[in-house]
Amino acid sequence: MKYKALLLTAALITIVPLGSLAAGTSLSAAKIEQLQRSAKLGYGAAQYELGLAYAAGDGVPQNLQLAVFWWQKAAENLDAAAQLQLGTAYAHGWGVQKNMDQAIYWWQKAAQDGDRAVAEQARLLLDQAA
Repeated sequence: MKYKALLLTAALITIVPLGSLAAGTSLSAAKIEQLQRSAKLGYGAAQYELGLAYAAGDGVPQNLQLAVFWWQKAAENLDAAAQLQLGTAYAHGWGVQKNMDQAIYWWQKAAQDGDRAVAEQARLLLDQAA
């Protein structure tokens, strides 16, 4: 199936998380509280990072549905890294029902809205999906 190679590529592409997630250290309770407050206020970067925390179980119990919830919020706030991550979640069925149409939609948004690195990753996935 043409999507097998695409899924492998999507699994290998990672977005470097912000802050302490990138350093490989566990998020403190205070950092999680700060992220939750900021995410609830609509800050896309906080929504994205909170989604990463839930996906990894970093400072919070692992919960892929909550990860997708926060990535969806961030993606709607035009956070391209969240759009890319959300597309990958749909491609794999991580916390959502697998849906390649949704994966491609969010990768297209990331290619349009993202900085150069995110846009290149999104275009790679889109090229392979075609």
